[in-house]
Order: sequence, then structure tokens, then C-alpha cells
Amino acid sequence: MYAGFLDLTCPLHWTVDGALSADECAAYVARMRAGQAEVAPIVGPGGGPVIEPETRNNTRVMWDDADEANGLLERVRDHVPARLSGQVLAGANPRLRLYRYGPGERHGAHWDTIVELADGVRSLLTLVFYLNDGFEGGATDFVELGACVTPRVGRALLFQHRVMHRACEVTRGEKFVLRTDVLYRPAD
Repeated sequence: MYAGFLDLTCPLHWTVDGALSADECAAYVARMRAGQAEVAPIVGPGGGPVIEPETRNNTRVMWDDADEANGLLERVRDHVPARLSGQVLAGANPRLRLYRYGPGERHGAHWDTIVELADGVRSLLTLVFYLNDGFEGGATDFVELGACVTPRVGRALLFQHRVMHRACEVTRGEKFVLRTDVLYRPAD
């Protein structure tokens, strides 16, 4: 665990059930199916994207929409710390990602990259929405904490970026996830 990058006065991970309706989740699944999916990369040793199927082999569709991302943040805002690591809440990362995990697909143990934006704004929390059920496997395993989160339609999962986690292998069916990040800026 990257304890130096964690705010231990706040939870390391938590869920919010019912953050999206079943119809909203189904619309995102349809968007993923209709999109031009690509194999999702990992961040390589040089900081750039690298396709490494031994570590990660799921697909994704990605787009930028600040209004949509901030609307998603509003769904869970009452559960998001106003201050984290000495910074104040600034909004959601406009980068949105839909992920699909089919049988045998997973994302090995990792922590999420902090995204640096203008004026000292940076991402500190990952915000994931589980979009479906009816599959086997696919839990989010916080490997160093001994905690697993089971996907449930409409459930949001939030966690500090530097908490080690993995998307467990899907063994049957398909798992769909929507992701963005929560941004913070320096306190005045």
C-alpha cells in the first residue's frame, strides 16, 4: 500500500448502493456494445499506455464529457469527502471509461494513476459504477486490505487511488463497469 499517498482520516474504500438506476445502467451497457471497443492498456514503466494481456485483458470505450462526469459525481456527492489529503473537492474527471470483462478477463493487482490537470487539480479517488449482474466472478478485491466488493447493478464503488486492488477474473458471463475519477484542488 502506498500509505504516503493515502488520507488515513478518510475511508480507503466504500460503496453507495442505488447510485444509478437499472435503466441507466442498461443504457451504458448498450453504449459499450455499440462503441468502438479497444483492449484496455496499463500504465507502462515509462508512464505511457502499454498493452499487457498477462496483467489486463479487458476492453474499454472511452470519451470525455465534463457535464456527464459531474452528473455522475452528483449521484454520490453526499458520500464523497469535501477534503482529502489537504485538498478540496473540485469535481469529476471528464474522462469516462466503460469497461467490459468477458470470461477469463481481469485486471491484475495495481493502484490507479493520479491524473494531474491544470491549476494543481488532480484525481485522488476512483469512482466506479457496476452496471450489471448475472455473471460469475468479477469482484473488486482490495488485496492488501482483505476486502472484496461484489458488483451489484447501480452500486458505486469509491476508493483512494493508491489502494492496491484487482478486478477478479470473470468466470461466466460479462461484467460491465463505468469509471471516472474524483478531482481535488489545493485549498486556498
